[in-house]
Amino acid sequence: MSALLSTHRGDRLTLKELSTVLGYSEKYASEIFRKYMGVSFSEYIKQQHLAKATQLLNKQHLTIAQIAESVGFSDAFAFSHFFKRAIGCSPSEFRKQHPAEAGLK
Repeated sequence: MSALLSTHRGDRLTLKELSTVLGYSEKYASEIFRKYMGVSFSEYIKQQHLAKATQLLNKQHLTIAQIAESVGFSDAFAFSHFFKRAIGCSPSEFRKQHPAEAGLK
């Protein structure tokens, strides 16, 4: 399972695609995923998006819109809403709170 996920790390893998590759129904693939990964498929994807977003916010001078696109969001507003609900602050606030990592002064 983890080998499959690592090969699709840059892709936007869906549960339907995962179930097709595994040869199982979506429901059963979801159950297997949770059993082996310890979280639901959607929670795993959310964690991956957040990890990549915080990495980009910390290390690169990209705009919020560029980061949003990079982690699979169609616009900065949707990304900002997702980020704030998950982290508790907006991407801009996060960047301000972590200036040393972001290389900002």
